[in-house]
Amino acid sequence: MQLLKVHMTYKNIQRMRHIVAVFIKHGLYNVVERMNLHRIVPFSKRLRKKAVEEAELSLPERIRLVFEELGPTFIKFGQLLSTRPDILPEEYIEEFRKFQDNVPPFPFEQALQQIEKELKRSVSELFQSIEKDPVAAASIAQVHRAVLLDGREVVVKVQRPGIENMVDTDIGIMYTLANLLLKYFPELSILDPVAIVDEFSRTIRKEMDFTLEASNTIKFREMFKDDPHVYIPYVYWEYTAKRVLTEERIKGIKVDNVEKLRKKGIDPARIAHLVGESFLRMVMVEGFFHGDFHAGNIFVLGPERISLVDFGITGRVDRELRDSLANIFIGLATQDYDMLVDEYARMGVLPDGINMSEFKRDYRDLMEPYFARPLETTSLGELLMGYIRVSFRYKIRHPRELLLINKCIIEIEGIVRLLDPKTDLLKEAQPFATGFIKDRFRPGRIMEEVGEDIKELNALVKESPSQIRQIMKKMINDKFTIDFVHVGLENFYNEIDRSSNRVSFALIISAVIIGSSMIIQSGIGPLFMGYPIIGIMGFAFAGILGLSLAISILRSGRF
Repeated sequence: MQLLKVHMTYKNIQRMRHIVAVFIKHGLYNVVERMNLHRIVPFSKRLRKKAVEEAELSLPERIRLVFEELGPTFIKFGQLLSTRPDILPEEYIEEFRKFQDNVPPFPFEQALQQIEKELKRSVSELFQSIEKDPVAAASIAQVHRAVLLDGREVVVKVQRPGIENMVDTDIGIMYTLANLLLKYFPELSILDPVAIVDEFSRTIRKEMDFTLEASNTIKFREMFKDDPHVYIPYVYWEYTAKRVLTEERIKGIKVDNVEKLRKKGIDPARIAHLVGESFLRMVMVEGFFHGDFHAGNIFVLGPERISLVDFGITGRVDRELRDSLANIFIGLATQDYDMLVDEYARMGVLPDGINMSEFKRDYRDLMEPYFARPLETTSLGELLMGYIRVSFRYKIRHPRELLLINKCIIEIEGIVRLLDPKTDLLKEAQPFATGFIKDRFRPGRIMEEVGEDIKELNALVKESPSQIRQIMKKMINDKFTIDFVHVGLENFYNEIDRSSNRVSFALIISAVIIGSSMIIQSGIGPLFMGYPIIGIMGFAFAGILGLSLAISILRSGRF
C-alpha cells in the first residue's frame, strides 16, 4: 500500500481503484487479495466477489473481459500479449486474439478542434470539405474522409483527444502492477512482467506519433515505387503533425471481400499470391516490414495490384535474422529437424542447463504430424508457432522481430486461405530463401562483410586505448571491482581453502623432518642412546602431525 501512496497521484489512485474493482467483478478477488490491493476499494465492492457468476469461464476468458472493460490501453496491451507465445500459454494467446480494436467514435467537433490545434490553421483553410461520420474508429484515432482545397481526395487520421494522458496513467499503473506481481507472485518472474510493460510502452508511444507513421509510409512508398503490383498512398506532410495524419485516399476493395473481387473479374488466387509475395519481399529482401498485416489494411486496386495502408507498427530484420529465416524456410521445406533446431538455438537466448537432446526430441514429435500431411495443407504459421510453444516449455526467449513476423504470417495465411485455399505460403517463401542463401556467397556480399569486419576491428583498435586508460584510472582509484558469480562457487572456495591448509601443513611437517635430520647428523646437544634429544623430539612431533594429516585425508574420502 505504501508503494501506491508514494508513487501515484490522486487521479492514478482513483484509476487503480477502478481497475481493482473490475478485477473483483470478474472473479479475480484472490489475485487482488494476494497482491494486497483489496483494501483500496470500498467494502461493498469487495462483497461482490461472492456474487460473481463466472465460474464456468476460464482464467484467460476472465482476463480478456477485464481488459475489454478497462478500455483502450488495456485492449492494446492484450493485443500485444497475443503476439507473445514465447511467454504465455496457448490458451491465453487464443483468447487475447479475440480483442477487437473497435470503439465508439468521439464527437466530430473534437476532431475538428484537434486538427486545427495540430495544423495551426482553421479547417476551412485546409479542406474543401470533411465528412462528419468517420470511416473507421479505433482506440487511438479515427479516420475521416476529406477533400483538399485543390480537389484531391484524402483521408485524415485524427488522434483521440486525451488518449495520451490516459495511456500515461495506465502505463504507470501497469508498472505498479508488474512490480506487485513480482513481489507477491515470484513464480511469474520468468515472464518478466516489467520488461513486457516496457515493450508495450515503447510500442504504443510510437504508434501515437503520427509523424513516425508518416515517415514509415514514405519509406514503403519508396520501397515499392518501381513495383507495378503494390501501391503505397501518398503522404501530405503539410497536413500532417504528431496527432493528425493526412494521406491519399485509396479507393479499392477490401482484400477479404472475395465475392466482390469475383464480380469485378479479379482472380482471388492471384491476389493471394501478391499479398504473400509483398510481405516476403519486405522481410527477406528489404529488411523492413509492415507489422499489422490484417485484412483491413490491404485493398485490391485491380487484377494485378494491391495497396497497403496503416504503417503505425513496423519491424526491422537485420541481415543475421534474415539469414536465419532463410535457413528455417529451407529446413521446413526439406524437413531437416537438426538444421531447424540448430538455427533456432543460434537465434534465441537459451537458458542455462537446457537439455538439447530432449528439446530436439520434443520438437521432432511436434513437427512430424505436420510433415506427414501434403505440403499444400501445411500451415507455415502453425509450424512457426509450434516451435514457439515448444521453446516456451524450455524457457527459450526470441527477438521481438521474430515474434512479430510470426504474427504477420498467421494473419496473412488467414487472408490467403480465404482467397485461395490451395496457396502455400511456405512454397511462396522458397524463392526468397534460396535467393538470400545464394546472395550470401556472392563475392560482393563477402567483400561487404569483410569490409564491415575491418571497420569493427578498426573501431576496436581506436577505442581500446581509451578503455584501457579508464580501467587503469579505476584501478588506481580503487574503484575497479569484478563481480564473479558462479553456482556452487562457495563450495569451490572452501575446498581450495582446505587444500591449501593441507599443503601448508605438509610443508611444516617436511621442514620439521629436515631440521630434525640435520640436528641428528650434527650430534649437538644432550644425547639419548647416542642421538640428540632435540632431533628425536622433532621426528616424534613430525610423526604425530603426519599421522593426523593422514587421518584427516582418509576421513574426507579424497586421496
